[in-house]
Amino acid sequence: MNQKKLGIYIHIPFCVRKCNYCDFNSFASDDETKVNYINALCNEIRGYGPKFKDYSVDTVFIGGGTPSILPAGLTRQFMDCLYSNFAIDSDAEISMEANPGTLDIEKIKAYKELGINRISLGLQSTVSQELKILGRIHDYETFLDSFMMLREEGFRNINVDLMNGIPNQTYDSFMNGLKIIKELNPEHISIYSLIVEEGTPFYERELNLPDEDEERKMVHSIPSILGKEFHQYEISNYSKRGFECKHNIKYWRREEYLGMGLSAASLVNEIRFKNTENLKDYLLIFKEREKIYDNNIRFSEFEHLSDEDKMSEYMFLGLRMNVGINISDFEKTFGISLYEKYGKKIQLHVEEGLLEVKEDRLFLTKKGRDLANYVWSDFVGD
Repeated sequence: MNQKKLGIYIHIPFCVRKCNYCDFNSFASDDETKVNYINALCNEIRGYGPKFKDYSVDTVFIGGGTPSILPAGLTRQFMDCLYSNFAIDSDAEISMEANPGTLDIEKIKAYKELGINRISLGLQSTVSQELKILGRIHDYETFLDSFMMLREEGFRNINVDLMNGIPNQTYDSFMNGLKIIKELNPEHISIYSLIVEEGTPFYERELNLPDEDEERKMVHSIPSILGKEFHQYEISNYSKRGFECKHNIKYWRREEYLGMGLSAASLVNEIRFKNTENLKDYLLIFKEREKIYDNNIRFSEFEHLSDEDKMSEYMFLGLRMNVGINISDFEKTFGISLYEKYGKKIQLHVEEGLLEVKEDRLFLTKKGRDLANYVWSDFVGD
């Protein structure tokens, strides 16, 4: 029986068009490129399979881009390849990102047949004008059609992505949208603050963004709308009990995961590595299976983590979650007391009201979540 557990991330970089705020490795493409990409992805999957025969896979996350842009046949091709080369647990959480406007009944039925049991729908806003500003291809009605199709076909684990801090967004428009989504009764809601990244169309524009106080007011009011039915388990994620995203929790707990596809990142045996971000290189590397491990350009990053790196990651990733850091577990894992390593920093943030210690846990306060980047940065590169 397999003892070691592995998460798998599959990157599908294609989308209808790139959104104005997006800095992910994604782009529009033709049908031939999509076919070539899935063939290369399957070669990568086949190449890795024998190296992970001692693992069983308990989470799979298919992200992008827009994975649901693929025709059902291409999705079936790489999923069948995954099942053939890895030991996927019968109760594995298998998530896929999907965008409204790219789903249809044929695709949804195929997802069910392939064991995909969790769908993350990228809505971002219920307001048509805000969606246009973001560069999304859908309106709210298209999202609603997609959501209802998923329900009708038996999906009982749906996440809805929302965004706050959108240009021209008001407190009232955000809160009204959140109420609308709660009434649909999804199992999970992710709410991300817009970050204007360099290299995106938004970065080059003058934007009428909500001010810091307005945006903070939005975030602070989320629990009053979602109520006790949803609990915040991570700084941007809310779910019904038992519907937390198991795959993402792997990231925050530093558990092992393997990324496959263009620019996909991995953490295995305390080594972080990331595939090339160049599509031409990726297709060349994985064109023939036997050449996969002979090509030294397959990785854009490859790093053996030091003890300092591991402790730093343990802190800033663990503090993303509302349960925070297990103080005893830190010492068991690293052989040094948490306070011996980070005592001065912890004390400073406790005095500032940003961190709190309760029983055997260290976690962000409500004020600390507002200033999370400041707190996390204090544990990076110690």
